[in-house]
Amino acid sequence: MSEDKYTVSVNLKQNEDGRFYFNLLADDEIDIQMIRSILAGGLMLSILAEKTSESQSKAMMDVIDYMQREFVSTNSFTDIDGPAVPNE
Repeated sequence: MSEDKYTVSVNLKQNEDGRFYFNLLADDEIDIQMIRSILAGGLMLSILAEKTSESQSKAMMDVIDYMQREFVSTNSFTDIDGPAVPNE
């Protein structure tokens, strides 16, 4: 049985204004849905790495709170130069 390996990476840069700029890099054959699945799996593993169920719960809530703040912020996506996903 062969084993498929895929690579998804995240580069992060913080500018002088304190804002974070993310760049996702992935193998050409990976579509955006698979990228989200891979990143979500990695995120869940990082939450499960917490030692107690209480700290896992806090980590999960921190992630949810962060995502809610980012998606309701009008500044979160205003500086994207072109489409968020190339060739779309």
